[in-house]
Amino acid sequence: MKLKNIAVGFLVGVTGGALVSILNAPKSGSELQQSLKEESGNFKSQMNQVKIEANAVKSSFLKTKHESQEVFSSLGDEIKTMISNFQADINPNIENIQNHVDNVSNRGEEISKTASNITSRKKK
Repeated sequence: MKLKNIAVGFLVGVTGGALVSILNAPKSGSELQQSLKEESGNFKSQMNQVKIEANAVKSSFLKTKHESQEVFSSLGDEIKTMISNFQADINPNIENIQNHVDNVSNRGEEISKTASNITSRKKK
C-alpha cells in the first residue's frame, strides 16, 4: 500500500506542476515556437561567426609557424657561416700558439740539458 500511495502522490505532483507551468507560461504555444525559431537562428549565426573567427586564428597560427620556420632556417645558416668564419680567423692564431708552445718546450729541454751538463761537470 505504501508504494501505491507514493506512486499516486508522484503522479499528482507531476500533473500539478505541468498545469501550473502551462497556466503561468508568458507566451502562447505559437509565440513560443516563433521565439525559439528566432533564437535558434541567432544561435546559428553566432556559431558561424565563431567558426569564421576560429578559422582566422588557425590561418594566423599557420602563417606564423611557416614564417618562424623560415626565420629559424636562415638563422641556422647564418650561425653556421659565422662559426666557419670564426674558425677561419682563429686557426692561424692557434697554429702560432702551438708553435710558441713547441719553442718554449724545446728551450726548456735545452735549458734542462745545459743545466744537467753543468751539474755533471761540477761533480767531476
